Amino acid sequence: MFEQLGIVTNIWAEEIENGARFDELMVEFGTNGFKDMEVREGDYLRNSEFGELIQELEAAMSAYTDTGFRTICDAIWTEQPYKSKHPTLFEAVVAFVKKASGLTLSYAMSHPWLSAPTDSEADTQQIIQAKKLAYLLCPRRARLRLVDLDTEGDIDASVAVGNLKRYSGLLPDYPMIFAVENARQTATLTLKLAVAGSVKLTYDETNTYRADGTPVNPPDEFWSAVKMADLTSVHFKQKTEGGVLSEVGDGFVNFRAIAEHLKTRHYTGDLLLENTPTAHSLQDALRSREYLLSC
Repeated sequence: MFEQLGIVTNIWAEEIENGARFDELMVEFGTNGFKDMEVREGDYLRNSEFGELIQELEAAMSAYTDTGFRTICDAIWTEQPYKSKHPTLFEAVVAFVKKASGLTLSYAMSHPWLSAPTDSEADTQQIIQAKKLAYLLCPRRARLRLVDLDTEGDIDASVAVGNLKRYSGLLPDYPMIFAVENARQTATLTLKLAVAGSVKLTYDETNTYRADGTPVNPPDEFWSAVKMADLTSVHFKQKTEGGVLSEVGDGFVNFRAIAEHLKTRHYTGDLLLENTPTAHSLQDALRSREYLLSC
C-alpha cells in the first residue's frame, strides 16, 4: 500500500522559498516513486516559476470559451495540434506537461465552502477557474479539493451542502473528482456534508488531534461511519505536542490502524504525504515512506 505513496506539494515550501524550482522538485520526486502529487495552492506556489505560469493562465482564460480551453488541455496532454491566442504561454504549458508525464497531478486550495459567500459571482468564478486549473493538470483524472480553514462555530448544513452542489454543477463538461477535506470541523461532520453534497472526502486524521493529543473527533467514530466509495484521498502526517513533524514517525496518529482500515475495506484512492516543510523534503519523504511501510 505505502509503496504507492504520493505527496502534497506544500512540503516543498521552504525549498521553493530558497530558490528551488517547482518543476525540478516534481521530476525528482517522481523519479523516486512519488507519482501522485496534489498541487496545493499557497504563497510558496505563487512565488515559484510554476506559480507565475499559473497566473498567466488565469489571466488568459477569459479569452477562451469553456469548450475551447478544455480542447487545448486535451490536445496538449495527447500531443495533438491545437490553436491558441497565447502561443508562448501554451508552449510553456507543453514543456511542463512533458515533465509531468507519468505523474497524476491534482489541485487543492483553501476556500470557505462551509459559509455563505459574500459575493456569489466572485465565488463562482473562483471555483470555475480552479476547476480549469485542475483539469489542465490532469485531464484523465482531474481532481479539485477544497479545505475550509476559516469557518468556525456552528455550521449551517443547508448552506454548506448547497455550496457543494453548486460547485459540482459548474463546468459539467469538465469531468473531475470534486472533494473537501476535514480541517477545523470534525471529520464525521465533514463526511456527512460531503455525502449530502454528492462530493468525495479527503481524510486527514492528524487534523482530528488537539495539541495535547486528545481527538476532536475520535477516529473510530469516523471509521465506523465512512464508506470507501466516499473517500478519494488520505493524507499522512504525524503530530506530537510539538506540532506536525517534518517526517512521519511515532506520535498521536496510529498509522497501522489506518492502514488496516484501508486494506481490509479495499480502498482504491491515493495516499499523500504532507510533512512540515524543510530544506530536505525528499529525504524526509523517503524516511517517512520507510516508516509507513514498516506499519
